Amino acid sequence: MTQELSPREVPTRFRTILADPPWDHQQRGLKGAEQHYRLMSLERIKQMPVADLAEENSHLWLWCTNGSLRDAYDVAESWGFIPRAPLTWVKFRLGLGSHLRHSTEHLLFCTRGTAPVRFKSQPTWFNAPVQEHSRKPAEQFAVIERISAGPYLELFARRRPPSNGDWSVWGWEIESDISIPGFPVPSDIQQERR
Repeated sequence: MTQELSPREVPTRFRTILADPPWDHQQRGLKGAEQHYRLMSLERIKQMPVADLAEENSHLWLWCTNGSLRDAYDVAESWGFIPRAPLTWVKFRLGLGSHLRHSTEHLLFCTRGTAPVRFKSQPTWFNAPVQEHSRKPAEQFAVIERISAGPYLELFARRRPPSNGDWSVWGWEIESDISIPGFPVPSDIQQERR
């Protein structure tokens, strides 16, 4: 006799949120990302009800490029978090740039309330190889899980996290575990049709 597994219960609020917004840099003359995925304006990103998804005492990890670093601080604050420090991903190759060759991206660590940091020896940088456009390194999940407690939510996910941690996902390119009012994704539309 086989035992039926019940579906995993998805939390409604999360202690740690990871977000990689599709920043629209076209107004700054930067192009290219729109060939890979839908972009969002800074105002639309700020309007996301992320504060409603976060526990009172929680962490936010917010990806940004060198060109969106200032915007990331504003987004974190509009979502109800206090930016604490950028964790810089040092890439193994030179990127493009109009002024300097970009070979870094940043994962801005932010807090809300009094969520404790579980590991206090993480440097503010890490090395990882570059893969296809916009794909973030798998190493991010180990770093986040070492520092921040779950349950975890990844916003703008493109694939399931390579982790055994308690991760839920939301995004345009993946079967999402949650819905965000006012921000429908394809899996929401599929649910409505069923």
